[in-house]
Amino acid sequence: MSVGGANGRSPGTSSMHRIGQAYKDRAAESLRVKQEHIDFLKNRKVSNDYLRQMPRRWVPGDVYSPHDLSPREMDKWRRRNQRQVDVVDILGLRPLDMYKNFSLIQEFTTSSGQIKHSKETALRPVNQRKVAKMIRRIQGMGLYPTIHDHPELIRSEFYPSEQRRG
Repeated sequence: MSVGGANGRSPGTSSMHRIGQAYKDRAAESLRVKQEHIDFLKNRKVSNDYLRQMPRRWVPGDVYSPHDLSPREMDKWRRRNQRQVDVVDILGLRPLDMYKNFSLIQEFTTSSGQIKHSKETALRPVNQRKVAKMIRRIQGMGLYPTIHDHPELIRSEFYPSEQRRG
């Protein structure tokens, strides 16, 4: 007569085997769920990347031509990020009060006296208008030249060895 059961194992071995098998099954199920979640996140990231590249949002029923999917048309729908703060805000300057500061004016004008575009100055639209008004005002007063940089600021280019006496 065998001890422990029909298959020759002790009575506790069968339950230990079932517990071990259940643990393995739970671990495999957990791994499968994690893998599904990772795949879902990867697919969502790819989808979001495509949506980011295509700024126009289409709704069911929209009629479009292949030209509407071209990069040139998509650029028309792209949102422009508005600058929240710029150098004028950070420094707390009032451009209309800084009209006597020639070095500041030179930063916002070209060497030929033209006002630089906001893409070059990186100013918010409201501050770009204030700076442009300041430049037009000082040029209108005749304090700043309209066709070249201020002579005090370009003196060092013509007379590099001469030190400014103070």
